Amino acid sequence: MSRRPLTLLTLALACALGALSVWLAAFAVPIGRRLDGAALESFGVVSQPRIEPSIHGVAGLADPIALIVIAALLVCVALLRRRWLVAVLVPVILLAANLFTQLAKPGLAHPRVIELSGIEGVYPASWPSGHSTVAMSLALCAVLVAGPRLRPLAAVLGATYAISVGYSLVALGWHLPSDVLGGFLVAATFALLAAAGLARHLNEEAP
Repeated sequence: MSRRPLTLLTLALACALGALSVWLAAFAVPIGRRLDGAALESFGVVSQPRIEPSIHGVAGLADPIALIVIAALLVCVALLRRRWLVAVLVPVILLAANLFTQLAKPGLAHPRVIELSGIEGVYPASWPSGHSTVAMSLALCAVLVAGPRLRPLAAVLGATYAISVGYSLVALGWHLPSDVLGGFLVAATFALLAAAGLARHLNEEAP
């Protein structure tokens, strides 16, 4: 993790602007909506009846119960490592990112008509994806909790987990790709803001 708060704040701003750009492209730009629909249709090809239960299982890894269990484990690891501030930041990140997503969904709700093989589907209040926000915020908190030696492994495992959840959501047709990307960027914004605060605190404590 960077020890430069300004760098982390800049990255947080970039993620926030990225989320805004994704939303504008998905809602206000016709070609953006067409690409969203085309990507959704491509992902849906893998959702065959025989493997659909497995895809449902992957999507369920970001359900509320999974969020609570994994969050509790991360806090326990932080406490065992005596990283008290990190133990506090984990629930703060998770609560802030996921609360923002749940409040943004109805606030940004707007009918998006997506044509799939001649059939029109409407996605009125699906941006950003709640499951994607959960998955990415948990993944980033795991990186924050992990020590320097284990951080690369935590990053790989966390990315695999978040991408798998996002892929399953699109394959099942629950969300458009822009919804998943929006959820990832929302989670990254709040995690980077918290990391910037942590970096500033560590810098102030350093001799």
